[in-house]
Parts: sequence; structure tokens; C-alpha cells
Amino acid sequence: MVRFPNPAQVSAPAEAIEPQHRLVLRFALYTGVVLLAAGLAIAWLVNREVADRAERTVESQARALAEDSLSSHIRAADFRAPVSGTRRATLDELFRKSILIPGVVGGRLVSPNGTVTYSARHELIGTRVKGMTDLRRVLGGSVNRDVTRTTTWRGQKNLKVLRVRVPVRLNRSPSAIGALELDQDYRAVSVSIGDAHGRLALILALALLALYASLFPILRRVTRELEQRNRQRGLLLEAERGARAEAESVQRLLTEQNERLRELDALKDEFISLVSHELRTPLTSIRGYLDLLLEDRSLSVDQRRFLSIVDRNSARLLDLVSDLLFLAQVDAGKLAFEAHPVDLEQVVMECMESSSPVAAAKGIELTSQTTRLPKLRGDRARLAQVLDNLVSNAVKFTPAGGRVEVRLSAVEGAAVIEVEDTGLGLAEDEQEQLFERFFRSSRATENAVPGTGLGLAIAKAIVEHHGGRIELESAEDVGTTVRVQLPLSKRELGAPAHELAA
Repeated sequence: MVRFPNPAQVSAPAEAIEPQHRLVLRFALYTGVVLLAAGLAIAWLVNREVADRAERTVESQARALAEDSLSSHIRAADFRAPVSGTRRATLDELFRKSILIPGVVGGRLVSPNGTVTYSARHELIGTRVKGMTDLRRVLGGSVNRDVTRTTTWRGQKNLKVLRVRVPVRLNRSPSAIGALELDQDYRAVSVSIGDAHGRLALILALALLALYASLFPILRRVTRELEQRNRQRGLLLEAERGARAEAESVQRLLTEQNERLRELDALKDEFISLVSHELRTPLTSIRGYLDLLLEDRSLSVDQRRFLSIVDRNSARLLDLVSDLLFLAQVDAGKLAFEAHPVDLEQVVMECMESSSPVAAAKGIELTSQTTRLPKLRGDRARLAQVLDNLVSNAVKFTPAGGRVEVRLSAVEGAAVIEVEDTGLGLAEDEQEQLFERFFRSSRATENAVPGTGLGLAIAKAIVEHHGGRIELESAEDVGTTVRVQLPLSKRELGAPAHELAA
């Protein structure tokens, strides 16, 4: 019996139970990491949105300058070749008053071929700009912007700027004669982004606090439930280990007992075989001398009666010894068969002839129905033994006035022998045990019917060694039918039985 340990005496494994405060800390850590990642993602998106909005503002300013301040003061000649002299001074004055407003740290005019025709930094005049593909898109009406570093017209070096390039048109002309480049100090854009970051950080911090405040009670309840489940799991694991250990112990014990039973069974078989051999010889000798004594005509009636009783009982004892020896040979795989053509109809007739006196003495009607069959290859003596056992059992278990019928027929390539009686019958729960050795039915015991319980076991072994099968149908107080099926085709004796057509 498996005994489960008392939960109060078993401590759960340390790895199965995690303290509640560790679960809370872990949850807080994981939640913080997730919220931080979400906050960084949101911050990046907001940063991009704010920066893009600031850059579009600068772009709008540059477009307005190009359309309002330059359209009335710029000439087409300013974009054909680098300006110099008086025109450069005029443009310097125009840029300082109208273009280089606070936050704008540089400006240039670019011709359609990419040459800088004017710049607030005079040393850039006559140089060529990079990105001709972008320039062509700008001349087509687009606006280009990117973040870079440059030197301002006041001499400040390596300053981060937002460079915007817009098309320049004269008198609302649909086509651009060149492009205007403006450098916006990026710190003005960063200020807007920084303000947005501060507000976003404050919002995320408040959201995190609100989330913790709402989830903490739920978390504590969940962790308590988890802790309780882990504790129960630990108890179950410990109980399972104990049960498994006990089951393994029982399994080892059963294995040892099975080995011992096999040894005892082998000893039993050896003992039965030895005793059968040892008893057979003296019994044969006794019966021989009994036959000699019974032939003596000088014996009195009482002496002859006494010797007949001894002869009858010695014959029963010799039959029992022969049956035990037969089963021992079956178990040892040493059962020998003599295969010859067998006329089953003749075997049935001989059995009927030998059993008729016993049946008539009990007032039982013994009949047969046979069909002419091809000869069966088998051991004639063993097959006759099977039929004798079946008919003998039927007569023995049928009361006076009953009937026993033996039928021989062929069904789909098999010889079928049926022995039907109107005897005591068997209980349904006993029918499967009837072919076991030494089994005696309750009806046989109640009615004191003699027998050893070996006849049907022997018949089953012989039939199966001929490749056939034996089966039984019975009902209490109605009768029993035993059916034997034997293949008519040639096959080796001793091979395992196979299923035949019913």
C-alpha cells in the first residue's frame, strides 16, 4: 500500500518555492524594463515627430524667404556665374538684413549646374555643391533638407545645422532659376525636442507610478497564490518520489517472486515427469501380473472380484500417469507425433463402438452423423484420444435419458468434429477455464462426477499441434457442444495453431 507523507512533516524543495518578495521584485524589474523599452520607443517616435515638425517649420521659413525676400531683389544673372564686386556687396547687404535672421547661420545661391554663385562666406563662391540628384529634384519644385555640420559666415566651426535647399523663382515663374541654401542652427530645433522629452519623461513616470499602484495589490494576491501552489507542488513531488520508490521496491519484489515461481514451476514439471516415468514401469508390471492371475480358472468368485477391482483402479492410475507424462512432454516441447493419412470417419465409428456400452449402461442415446472427408494427415492415435476424451466427458456429464450426438463435417477446408450433449452444462464464468489443467467445474464437484481435469487440456494440446482449434458452447441444465476444427490441407505437425473458418 502506497503511503503519502504528512504535508506538515514534508518541506517542499527549495527550487519549487520562490519567496513572495522575490516574485514581487522580479515582477517590478520586468515591468520596469518593459515600460522603459516602451518609453524609449515612444520617446524616439516623439523625437522624430518633433524634429520633423521643427524641420518643416524651418523649411517653411526658407521657402517664404525665397519667395518674398529674394524674388524682388534677385536677378537671373545671379545664378549664371559667381558674382563679384558691387553685386557681391549688394547681396551681402540683402542677406544680412533679410536672410540671415536669428538662428540662420549661413546662406548660399546655387546655380542649376551646382556652382555656388553667392555665399555669405565668400570663400565658398565658385565651389560646387554635393548631391546633384537632390539639386535636380529641388529645381523641379521639391524642397530638400538634411542635418550636417558646417562653418558659419561668422567663422564658428563645426556647428550642427539643418540645411534647407529650396527652389528660387522670379516673378512667380513656374520654373526655378536656381536654389537657395540656408543653414539653420540646430540648437533651436533641439530646444523644442528637449522640451518635448521633459514632458514625455514626466508623463511616463506618472504612468509607471499609476501602473504600479493599480497592479501591486493584484501582484501580491497572485504571488500568494503562486507561493501556495508551489508549496502544494513540492508536497506532491515529495509524495510522488516516495510512491515511486515504494513502487520500484514492489516491482523488484514481484520480479524476484516471479523468478522463484518459474523455478518452482520448472521443478514441478521435472518432478511430474520423473514420478510419471517411475510409476509407469511398476504399474505396467502390476497390470501384467493381474492379467495372468485373472486368467487362472481356479480362482474363487470373491478372489476374481477383488482382483477386478485392483485391475480397474490400476488402469485408472496408469491412465492418470500417462496423462501427466503427456503434459510434461508438451511443456518440454518433446511431444512426438507420427504423421500418417487419417480417415476421420473411421476414427468416429471406432469411438462410437467403444463408447456405446458405457452410454447404454447409463441409459444415454449415443448417435453420430458423418460425412465422407478426404484423409487428414496427422497422428491417428492422438486424434482418437481427443475424440475418446470428448465423448467420454459428454457421457459422464449427461444424466440417464439424455442424448449425445457426434457430428463430422467439412467447412471451408477444415474438418469439423462436434460432440453435443444434453448434460449438466457449465456456468458462463467457468467456460474459459475448462481447458486449464486440473480444472473441475462446480457442477462436476456438486454432482460428484469423477475425473482429474486433464482430459480437455490434453485434447486442446493435441488439436493445436495439428494446426487446429477447439472451442466450447455451454448452458447450464441445457447441455454442452465441443467443436474441433482441423485443417484438411497438409502441414507440419507441432506448428502453432492458426485461425480457421468457423
